[in-house]
Amino acid sequence: MSYYTDHGTACDWQACGVATIGGAEGLGGGVFFFEFRSKSANCRGSFMFLAAGLGLGGDMGGGSGPSPGDVIHNRQPDLWTSLECINYFSADDLDMSVGQLFLGTVTGAYGYSVVRISAGLLPVLFRLQSCSGWSTGVGVGAAVFTGVWKQLGTSSVYY
Repeated sequence: MSYYTDHGTACDWQACGVATIGGAEGLGGGVFFFEFRSKSANCRGSFMFLAAGLGLGGDMGGGSGPSPGDVIHNRQPDLWTSLECINYFSADDLDMSVGQLFLGTVTGAYGYSVVRISAGLLPVLFRLQSCSGWSTGVGVGAAVFTGVWKQLGTSSVYY
């Protein structure tokens, strides 16, 4: 089954959290970095989510990592999360779209973060997709952010 349509739009997008810095004490903000890729659109892109919102705590995190179970069983981790797309979209459609990010994190060098992301208002591209997982960093907190997805760069090759 092909997910490809015209102009690089697709519905087989995957996301991976790369890094985060943010905090809130009531009001707060953050900058979150993600990679998105689509095999059908033959695209991989770096995106920043710049946001403000409500919450408590702070987080300064690095890259996604394997689960302790993957390490113990010597398995190759898959750090990518497949998104359930509501509408076909391209990297250009995601660029400058409004979005939401829900975050709960407990990390102390290595820990777990619960992350849900959304993008688009009219049309909605994807809604409340989990990008939760293990990561490096330091922080404890929970927050709800609204912001804008900003494309930092793309390649025309999916890898």
